[in-house]
Amino acid sequence: MLNRTLLFLLGLFCIGCINSELDPNVYSISNYNDSIEKTIVRINAESKIKRLDSLFNHYHKLGGFNGNVLIAQSGIVFYKKSFGFANFKTKDSLNENSQFQLASISKQFTATTILILKERGLLDLNDSVQKYFPNFPYNGISIKLLLSHRSGLPNYIYYCDEIIKDKDTPITNDSVLNILVRDKPIRYYPPNKKFNYSNTGYVILASIVEKVSGISFEEFVQKEIFTPLEMDNSIIYNKAKKTVVKNKATGYLYREKVAEDNFLNGVIGDKGIYTTSEDLYKWDIGLYSDKIIKRTTINEAFEPANSDMKFPKNYGFGWRLKYLTDGRKMIYHRGWWQGFQNLLVRLESDSTTIVILRNRKTRTIINPYIILDILYPDKQYLTNSNSSLKEIDDVNDSIEINDKSRD
Repeated sequence: MLNRTLLFLLGLFCIGCINSELDPNVYSISNYNDSIEKTIVRINAESKIKRLDSLFNHYHKLGGFNGNVLIAQSGIVFYKKSFGFANFKTKDSLNENSQFQLASISKQFTATTILILKERGLLDLNDSVQKYFPNFPYNGISIKLLLSHRSGLPNYIYYCDEIIKDKDTPITNDSVLNILVRDKPIRYYPPNKKFNYSNTGYVILASIVEKVSGISFEEFVQKEIFTPLEMDNSIIYNKAKKTVVKNKATGYLYREKVAEDNFLNGVIGDKGIYTTSEDLYKWDIGLYSDKIIKRTTINEAFEPANSDMKFPKNYGFGWRLKYLTDGRKMIYHRGWWQGFQNLLVRLESDSTTIVILRNRKTRTIINPYIILDILYPDKQYLTNSNSSLKEIDDVNDSIEINDKSRD
């Protein structure tokens, strides 16, 4: 705890300490939606770039930060940089084409596929899981409860790890459903009793997409999201199908230990997407358009779905929500899995995007408020929020099997 606090204080100190000349080049992605207000205030853009560079260089040198960063406002990317290696053994450096496992950030894609089918009248959020899987042994669970983490279902990662002895053969979504039907592991809570972060729920959602669409979940995401948004460097990794990720960054645990590509990586929907920082930005700005889904429909994902959660936090469909001290809503999610530690933040009020993709597990937590204070120097979100690093951590976004306290 002391080390984390020192890193945090040193990070704040170093934010304004850089004196080196940086290229204040500001550019926008070519498919940027013109309907978004482009009048970003470029005043102090160079200052912001220097402070961001100081912060992430500090994390890299002293905190072991290894990854890619992309930050934009009003559809204009003004900071994009890679730190460290895609592979420590070969010393291949990370670059803009490096693909990272999104882990739980994948859940927002799964939620969107459900909303696409809803928009087309092919399902209803109040539908029971048993409508699609009649043998499903748990009553009273709707699609909406799966989306908002209120199903109370047990975590498949834990019960599959205990039940399955063959750890060399990857399991699939069908495996998860079959074990639920066969063994009926005890659920954590009755349906809709409380928010309880559920990887199992999002696996079932991906299976419902397959059932309704008649094609694989990977095909559906490619056809309905990746292709229309020109996310050409994005793919769903499925170990059971031996998916090839061409520019895959290796995931590392502590002390640069390579994370095992284990039997759970045949399960998708709760995790599985590999993408780049720029493709993730294309995803973010694509949600402001009607290219894949109507704004009125996707906005459901950004509304609080848990009335019993304590303000200013909440959860929508595949997205965490936090109301800032000036009333603005921060829409975000973390993703931790097998060495990857990621963060995606969006503020729709001025189309701000923060993308942080890491492929090395460290104890250094990137607090988004530090970045927001650089982007909005007059707001002082970090000071006014009175939030500790622990409160920002959202440890439930982890899927780590070897650290059950993080689920």
